Amino acid sequence: MSDLDVLAGIIGSDGHIYKSGYTFCVVNKNRDFIENMVIPLIRQTTGKTQKPKLVPSGFGEGKFKVHVSSVKFCRMLTKKYNIPVGAKSNSINPPNLPSQKRKLDFLRGWIAGDGSVTTDRTRAKIEIWSKSFTILNWFKEVLNDSGIKSRMFQEKNKNEHILRIGRKDDVELFYQNIKIPHSEKQNRLECLLS
Repeated sequence: MSDLDVLAGIIGSDGHIYKSGYTFCVVNKNRDFIENMVIPLIRQTTGKTQKPKLVPSGFGEGKFKVHVSSVKFCRMLTKKYNIPVGAKSNSINPPNLPSQKRKLDFLRGWIAGDGSVTTDRTRAKIEIWSKSFTILNWFKEVLNDSGIKSRMFQEKNKNEHILRIGRKDDVELFYQNIKIPHSEKQNRLECLLS
């Protein structure tokens, strides 16, 4: 596992690079994910240790947020991973990664941050929602290169696109070959397939 690629995927989906260009954050409702996955990845890749802060959210009891200042790391996120400074939902493009393994690590991080494991008529499915058609289409190609078929849909009411792995064989192939670095989502997938 490339810790850097996984963290970049998490930041691409569930994070933000501030307009100053030297601070990034990750926000997620799951405290365990922030404390046991995100913070250790940040420490390993930047050498910095931060504590999560609870911030108000319009949904539920709030979310946990981690801020980190690192000009060098933020520049790498924008140059190597194409994560734009400021608003990114429509403008994010695929990262420049040389190998299939690294592309899958970035995808794993993205799913950990903003993907979902749900059911469709009791069958497990994995979904990613985004306003960026470009990034979802790239994920579709990455999955296809690993033999995993997926489909894309447009949610017109929310002006978003959905990438879905829904066929039983493809969900099982995903489970056998790609581990989601988010214990709650990985455990849910395992329970749905057992």
